[in-house]
Amino acid sequence: MKRKIVVISGISVLALLFGLFFCAGKDKANSLPKNDKLLTARSLGQAFVEVAKKVQPCVVNITTEKTITMRPWERFGEDFFKGSPFEEFFRGFGFTPREKGKEYRHKQRSAGSGVIVDPEGYILTNNHVIEGADKIKVRLNDGREFIATVKGQDPRTDLAVLHIKAKDLPVATLGDSDKLEVGEWAIAIGNPFGLEHTVTVGVISAKGRSGLGTGTYEDFIQTDASINPGNSGGPLVNIDGEVIGINAMIIQPGTGIGFAIPINMAKQILNDLIKKGKVVRPWLGISVQDLSPELAEHFKLKEKEGALISQVYPGTGAEKAGLATGDIIKSVDDKPIKNVSELIKEIQKKKVGQKVKIEVLRDGKPMTIEVTTSEMPEKAELQKEYESEEKFGARIQELNPQLAARYKISGIKHGVVVIEVMEGGLAEEIGLQEGDVILEINRKKIEKIKDFEKAMKEAKVEKGILFHIHRRGSSFYLTFKK
Repeated sequence: MKRKIVVISGISVLALLFGLFFCAGKDKANSLPKNDKLLTARSLGQAFVEVAKKVQPCVVNITTEKTITMRPWERFGEDFFKGSPFEEFFRGFGFTPREKGKEYRHKQRSAGSGVIVDPEGYILTNNHVIEGADKIKVRLNDGREFIATVKGQDPRTDLAVLHIKAKDLPVATLGDSDKLEVGEWAIAIGNPFGLEHTVTVGVISAKGRSGLGTGTYEDFIQTDASINPGNSGGPLVNIDGEVIGINAMIIQPGTGIGFAIPINMAKQILNDLIKKGKVVRPWLGISVQDLSPELAEHFKLKEKEGALISQVYPGTGAEKAGLATGDIIKSVDDKPIKNVSELIKEIQKKKVGQKVKIEVLRDGKPMTIEVTTSEMPEKAELQKEYESEEKFGARIQELNPQLAARYKISGIKHGVVVIEVMEGGLAEEIGLQEGDVILEINRKKIEKIKDFEKAMKEAKVEKGILFHIHRRGSSFYLTFKK
């Protein structure tokens, strides 16, 4: 059986103790009797010990097993034969290695952490820890082992709930992540690199981190408490031993930079996954994006605060209420909105079927629109289609049924499609891609090739061009200026 290791991260603790005794002022520090200094240090150390004793029993080690089907060449990389002489050699006999290679299976094992949040045997962890697993084994702090079942998963927040049939389970206390302050103590507990029940200490480095490219709802707590592979799914706790976050990711190759999902977000997900096995989210029926300085300039805004609507889905509350692409959301129920992250957080506080007051700017004029939320579908996306004629370093073509079938497009009624982007041309410089549907140029609707040509003739690159693009199921604005 693996040894249980408790490690208090020395760097963070020593740095803070140094600040405690010396940064407050040499004279003040020296005025403390030596025994009082030691007493303060021992008290702090004892606080960490008490937190470890309280929370460690609630932290579990999760190991998963997944069956992977591969072909021989995939051992050397998925594209090992692609474009090589070997591929041409085999093709001469009427097949390629990819077509005739014999499949084989092997077991892939991985590990992570979790925290017991309910005496009935429910365990909160990351979705990426258990996603696709054929078998999930949970080992408790007291050495007991159980085969776990997946109660529910939520890829959008990277959270999942497991269930084990066990008695006399210790349960972690869930705190309030909304009350966190930067600089507070943060203690991470988990199983990094298989070292069970490791404890590391640091501080809350920042709150509300987003834009990390995880593809999930991003509102992370940043901490310098050491988080390593295997810590995923384990708890981040405060000095009172309350869970304030679920450790989720690190930045490579950075050291001392870890991120956790706020426990208040996890609480909402936890209840839905336990009761319904899935998360029911309120939805306005729009896609949004943050305002860059260039977009703010195009929309004649003095500041780049708000969330820009880049797509309105048909049949949703947003469409019925009259929200439109190009609207800039400034507040939700009188709560100011600075960016997309804040908008998502506010909408997630609402209920399905609830009326929400949305304040927007439309062509510089403020408007208030009441939208009724609906249940967010599993895949809130539309698909698209494209083709082209030679123009500005790309071939474009008007949208038609053939293109729709070719590019699996649905839900788009107008636009021209980029079917080829020439190397070194203006379109490549702008960032256009094959399959993009150009819906608008400088807020002018594009339906035909002639609309595109007219808009491009009128546009001045030196002043900037605003494109409204549909790409792989999502719509967004793109600016270009020379």
